Amino acid sequence: MKILNLYFKNINSLEGENRIDFDQPPFTDTGVFAITGPNGSGKSSILDAITLALYGETFRFDKPANHVMTKHTSECFSQIEFTLGGDKYRSTWRVKREGDMPRGEVLPTEMNLLRLNNNEEIVATSPQQVCSKIADITGMNFRSFTRSIMLAQGDFAAFLNALDSERMAILEKIVSTDIYADHKAEITAKLTSEQQKLTFLQQDLAAVPLIEPQSLEACELDLTDFNEQTADFREEINALNRQKTVFTETTALLKKISTQETALQDAIRQQLAVKKRADQLADGENALLFKEDIEIIEQKLKVLNQETTALSALQNELSQIQGTLALPAYKTVLPQQDDAVTSPLSFAEQKQTIDNTRSQVGLFNANWQSEIILQKSLANQLAETQTSLEEISTWLEEHKVDAPLLHNFPEIDRLKNLRTLLEEFDEKKKALGKWSKYTIAALEKNKSKIEKKNKINAHLSKKLANEEKTLEDIAQGNTLEQLEELQSEQKIRVQSFQELVNLAVAKEKLSPRPSFFFGLFGKPSLPARDATEIETDLVTLKEELKRDENIRLSLEKAIYNDALLTRMAQERHVLVDGKPCPLCGALEHPYAKRPPVPANSQQALLDQRIKIKRLNAEISELEELLKLTRRRAEKNEANQKQLEKIRGRWLTLCNQLNTASEDLDINKTGMMKRLLQTESTDLKNIGILLSKYKATQKRINRFNAAIDKNKAVIEKLQASLETIDAEWQTAPQRLSETETGAAAAEQEEKELLAILTEQLTVLGESIPAKGKENALIDQLSVRRQDYESYVSRRKTLAEDIRVLTEKQKSGEKQIDVYKERLDYFSDQLHSQEVVGLQLALVEKQNLIAEKEHRLEKLKAEADALNQTFAQKMADTQFKTMAEIKEVIAMLADRPKVIQQLENFDQQIADLGKELEALHTQLEALESRDKPEFTAEEIDLKVKAAKEKMEIAQLEAQRLERIVREQKQYKDKHAAILKQIEQQQTLVQQAEAEVAEMTAENGMAFRRRVQNQVVEKLMSQTNATLEKISGRYYLRAILSERGIRLMVEDTFQRNARRIPKTLSGGESFIVSLALALALSELANNGRSIDSLFLDEGFGNLDAESLFTVISTLESLRAHGKTVGVISHIEAVQQRFKAQLQLVKKPNGLGELRKVS
Repeated sequence: MKILNLYFKNINSLEGENRIDFDQPPFTDTGVFAITGPNGSGKSSILDAITLALYGETFRFDKPANHVMTKHTSECFSQIEFTLGGDKYRSTWRVKREGDMPRGEVLPTEMNLLRLNNNEEIVATSPQQVCSKIADITGMNFRSFTRSIMLAQGDFAAFLNALDSERMAILEKIVSTDIYADHKAEITAKLTSEQQKLTFLQQDLAAVPLIEPQSLEACELDLTDFNEQTADFREEINALNRQKTVFTETTALLKKISTQETALQDAIRQQLAVKKRADQLADGENALLFKEDIEIIEQKLKVLNQETTALSALQNELSQIQGTLALPAYKTVLPQQDDAVTSPLSFAEQKQTIDNTRSQVGLFNANWQSEIILQKSLANQLAETQTSLEEISTWLEEHKVDAPLLHNFPEIDRLKNLRTLLEEFDEKKKALGKWSKYTIAALEKNKSKIEKKNKINAHLSKKLANEEKTLEDIAQGNTLEQLEELQSEQKIRVQSFQELVNLAVAKEKLSPRPSFFFGLFGKPSLPARDATEIETDLVTLKEELKRDENIRLSLEKAIYNDALLTRMAQERHVLVDGKPCPLCGALEHPYAKRPPVPANSQQALLDQRIKIKRLNAEISELEELLKLTRRRAEKNEANQKQLEKIRGRWLTLCNQLNTASEDLDINKTGMMKRLLQTESTDLKNIGILLSKYKATQKRINRFNAAIDKNKAVIEKLQASLETIDAEWQTAPQRLSETETGAAAAEQEEKELLAILTEQLTVLGESIPAKGKENALIDQLSVRRQDYESYVSRRKTLAEDIRVLTEKQKSGEKQIDVYKERLDYFSDQLHSQEVVGLQLALVEKQNLIAEKEHRLEKLKAEADALNQTFAQKMADTQFKTMAEIKEVIAMLADRPKVIQQLENFDQQIADLGKELEALHTQLEALESRDKPEFTAEEIDLKVKAAKEKMEIAQLEAQRLERIVREQKQYKDKHAAILKQIEQQQTLVQQAEAEVAEMTAENGMAFRRRVQNQVVEKLMSQTNATLEKISGRYYLRAILSERGIRLMVEDTFQRNARRIPKTLSGGESFIVSLALALALSELANNGRSIDSLFLDEGFGNLDAESLFTVISTLESLRAHGKTVGVISHIEAVQQRFKAQLQLVKKPNGLGELRKVS
């Protein structure tokens, strides 16, 4: 939770409207800020405004509406905006007086809460609703919030330095005695919650829908049957699909053959087009005779163009040189052209000479400019240094009174230490007085405790005797080991009876019985026939099928003969007895006059085919029945072996348990379950007896332990009594030593004050008051450092002035030398440039003449080549050079065209081979045995088989789901039983904690709560110390005398020491960690990022105060912002960000400045 801003009006002594933006600078620039002002100016009213806006309550008033409103005003309000978990809220508290009159009655309080995210959303509109919602949002009520936001560092400082016996009382005051009521409510709520969880678990157990084991076994057997049917249907579908694959492959081959034939036709067409282009190229081969001539002419024209371009460039350069030489600056030193022509240097050499001279001019010019700039800089530095020296000398003269501080610094630290020592002696005197009172009280208290413990031991001894008598009655002469052995034997007996029941149930499952679902979906029930009989019937049917097949063939032949007779009836008139038949050669022709009577062979063949189809169906059914009969026989044989094994084990167990009788049989499951119930009841009774024995023995042990513990406490109290008495005897000696030490310290302080008075008078200072020594030490140290630094600077500046003066004189001489050399080389450069231009002019004129001559020669050669080419071309079919170039370009592709022609020839041959292979493959495929059914019949049969398989799969899935769910329900039932056992243990523990609240008048409960609070506080404190210090850890040791605290220092090899040995800053860090830990514990895991600290370090020295402020600022790294409330001026000066409050003449306060 982070507070963003606070807006309030007329709260306590702060009159008028005030607004504090904690999310704006300077608060966001530092992790700590101060709320400063004199007492009564209204510093604590800011905290009141925060709690009023959130909870409508304050730290100091029970009915804030009647007290917090500033006097003589008619309205007050407080509004706060804060963020938590990414949400932004605004809470407002407002109170008015009746009729807006300052003396009117106070009207009811108004409060509202808004959520400010994308828009304003109303969350609550009444004080009760707002307080409830704030508690829900922040997880803290008013009391927890005040503990979290207001760090109790001052209280924990007293907690650190208190006696062991006083610390628990101080801690109860800090955290409030409500912790006991909170823990009672928490324990009671825990018991209710655990009991409710137990009830819910019992309801869940009753709601688990388990079925009988016999029904579950029937479902498992039916599931096996349907899985077998599914496998058979799947095998049938696969066989039909293989037949259909033949049709699919044939269709695919035909389609592939068609595609290949189309590709062959395309390849032939493209081959003809390429061949035509190759013939055209063969006719234009004579164009290659002109290729070399064309290349020579084109090369010559290219050279001619290059030379023309070069001549134009030279003429442009010549014009530029002539223009430059015509300038007035070059005419004054222009030499004669003949001198330039007769110059011993070439143009390139003259150019190199000019470049060298130009570099010399540039070098000397740069050096000259650099020296001038350096002289100006030296002059400025010299003037500034002299001014600084004069200022320093003047300051030293004004502060010459501080010169003694360099060699004779006042010993104010020693004065401070002596004063601290005197305070310690005073504290020791007071502590001795308190110790005397405490010792007397401790003596009386220990005597009282010894007497009380003796009474408790007598009472416990009486209880112990009663419990021992009860134990004898329970055991009846048996020991614990004998009872446990009896329980173990009974457990084994119960397990054996359970195994008897399980064997009977297993035997019942394996016994043959009719299946409820067997034979559904058209599958017949298994007949009571063995496999041999079925195999005999199957052989008989197959032989009958062979005979019927022969009859079918005979009928088909008869039908063929009848058709032949009908067809040949028209030709019988040519038959003549005694002459051979033209077809068969017979001499007799009995049917020449009367044809044979035709038979009804067509109907007989149809009937025969129907019979063959029926026989095939019967054979298929018998084959399927044979498979099922063999599987069932194998299964029955395995079941029979398992049944024999179960009967043998059952008889063995009956003999071991001595329960074998004529009435008891493996089929009587109910009788065995009753025997199991009897044995289980005996086991439960033994367990109850053993539990009572152990509980009684545990109480006896607890009484013995309590008696021993009380005896140890009595011995410890007596030892403590002797120790306290021995210490009491040494009290006068310690008092005398303290008084002697105090007198010596006072004498030393008096002598030191005399010396310091003389020294400080010279410096214009006086002896500092107690607690102001550090301020004076800091002030004098600053004066000494300032004076020492000014003396050192005066010496340094004098040396700097001497060095700068010498550099200035040397620089002036160097400037004159650079100027003289620069003028000389500038004249030389100008003369050399004029000579270079004249040489360049002559060189360009010569080059132009050469280029013109070469151009004339190249033009004549080009004209001769063109004339020769035209004469050579006149005897061919070509008319222009462009036409010849085009034909030559086409001839370059001739090898490519030939290659294409070859590729097409190869492609056509390959396609022919592939077509031949495809036809071969098609013939091979067609030569296979044709499928038994057509494609349409296969589809229908596959569809029917899939429907049957889906029905079987659905039924199998349903049964599988039932079996799986029952297994899950069984596991769930066992898990819930285990949870109920665990929950019953938790309920018993909670009931024990509730019973503890009233045991020993609630003292045991209070001690346990105190131990928990101290343990949590130490754990959180050490976690906080590790973050802000990394050095110290606080250890708490609980004892009869109270809370003993030890500080563990990791810088000293984890050495432990008492808190009083800590310095002021170290003590503050530890107490601040305790306060932050309490804040974290109170906020229920909701981090509070805005914290406040009221005073607590007004008596710290400068070093300790620096440590404290650094520690507070380091909290910013952990997201914390701390507001320190203080009226001490020295503390206020240490904080950059401040809220300053001032007192007005009318006694009210005003928030005047935020810096």
